[in-house]
Amino acid sequence: MAAFGGWNGPHPPESLSGKEWFNVFHQFNEENGYLFDGIDWDYEGHNNLNSPTAQFTLHTLDVMVDFSIEAKKHGYIVSMAPAESYLDASAKPNGIDSSFSLDLGLPPRSWASDRYNASDEDRALIKETGFQHAGRQCYAYILAKAGIDTFDFISIQLYEAYSPFAHDIRTLTQTEALMIRIRRLIEGYTVTDLPLKPSNYKVKIPPNKLVIGIANGWIDEFKFCKVEASAVRSAYELTKTENGQGFLGGELFVFVSYFVCTGSKLRYQSISLSH
Repeated sequence: MAAFGGWNGPHPPESLSGKEWFNVFHQFNEENGYLFDGIDWDYEGHNNLNSPTAQFTLHTLDVMVDFSIEAKKHGYIVSMAPAESYLDASAKPNGIDSSFSLDLGLPPRSWASDRYNASDEDRALIKETGFQHAGRQCYAYILAKAGIDTFDFISIQLYEAYSPFAHDIRTLTQTEALMIRIRRLIEGYTVTDLPLKPSNYKVKIPPNKLVIGIANGWIDEFKFCKVEASAVRSAYELTKTENGQGFLGGELFVFVSYFVCTGSKLRYQSISLSH
């Protein structure tokens, strides 16, 4: 799988459409003996909130949509790995946290908002660290336009820094916190204020396309949470009991990689591994 994106990584050039960029990738892959069976979207924000990539543009999201559609037509595996805040199933419905935003420089909602019982210590921590790198339901736009059938699997990154999941497991068991998300993703939750017609979209991921993104030894178990294998197993068995099948699996993040497209040239920026 070829991964596009990564933290602090560049976003697609404005000069190419998604279809044009896919053609560049497909030609690259053909010329190199079909190195890749598919692609994975991992576009994220930037440490510098003044960077152009500290927010998405509709062009970037549309490139991801159109590239994905073309890739699927050509038989490639297509996946995405949104940070939890980018496709946030545990957000409270009918409020701002379930609405679409292009901004990738938001405070992490669970650690900064009374709506999620953030404590004074939580808010002080976020203020002290200056952490303001969450998104809000931005990947829902891609699913709404491309359709769930375009994607073979979707891996929700629970290892996002100061993720909602990391906050929840201070008061819930890991299995309980996992099941809140899994149930809402399978049953569907509504994202509002999308720049589409209609402006509401029900995010609904079937179990056979749902992957839980977890981290390994590099995490600190606070800013980046550790998910125990036993909790993932328990959640899998519960999902299987409730739906007749478990979720697709768990993905262990090792390190990030991405490709960069400049003009009509495609080059490696780094290499990635995930299991």
